Amino acid sequence: MGAIKPEFQAEIAPEHPFVAIGDIHGRDDLLGNLLKQLEEQVPNLPLVFAGDYVDRGPDSAKVLARLMALSESPLKSITCLMGNHETILLDFLDHPESMARQWLRNGGVATLESFGVSVPDDSASPKAARLMRDQLVETMGTQMIAWLRSRPLVWQSGNVAATHAGADPKCPIEPRRGHGLLWGHPDFLKTPRKDGLWIVHGHFIVDAPCAEQGRISIDTGAYRTGRLTAAIVEPGNVTFLTCE
Repeated sequence: MGAIKPEFQAEIAPEHPFVAIGDIHGRDDLLGNLLKQLEEQVPNLPLVFAGDYVDRGPDSAKVLARLMALSESPLKSITCLMGNHETILLDFLDHPESMARQWLRNGGVATLESFGVSVPDDSASPKAARLMRDQLVETMGTQMIAWLRSRPLVWQSGNVAATHAGADPKCPIEPRRGHGLLWGHPDFLKTPRKDGLWIVHGHFIVDAPCAEQGRISIDTGAYRTGRLTAAIVEPGNVTFLTCE
């Protein structure tokens, strides 16, 4: 019997090389170091950030300010995708009474503190939730909130698409399928795509970044492990750069 062929055989073929950066989660120190290394090694490549800039780590405010400034620079192509933690933050701003408990439980306390907003003991009460929301809106400012709301769900170059959490492997990559792109799909890590599309993604923490079976996994758990990873994606090749 001949060797069993792998289920996914498409070559990685972006239209041009680019860099994808995994979940930052408030680790502005790691982000600054990683960007410095990328500037030294691949200074002219577009940067695509895979979402989850806020929560859990200590410096969400600094991360958002840095990414906003980068994305508004005319000198470099920068794409900052939406992650599920940005979505929860925005849901809290829109519906503080019903979303406070979920957001705070998932790392929102660190984000509030990074913006100088204190978290009271009765933080989940409707009154306290509205007060925290109002203080956060004032500190973030309308420009940052508008920027956050406008983050895209998908970026694509050739047969490589970047999303925060992958997608349903049986369906085309479309922004309207936002839940799977933000929160993942139960089949994403188990079933290779049939359309030859590679997906570079975060959301699912891995011990080491990898590129296999059409998936390029780059979330190395920065807030927990102290390791932030970038994938340098070129036609026929992926290399990884991890900053500690």
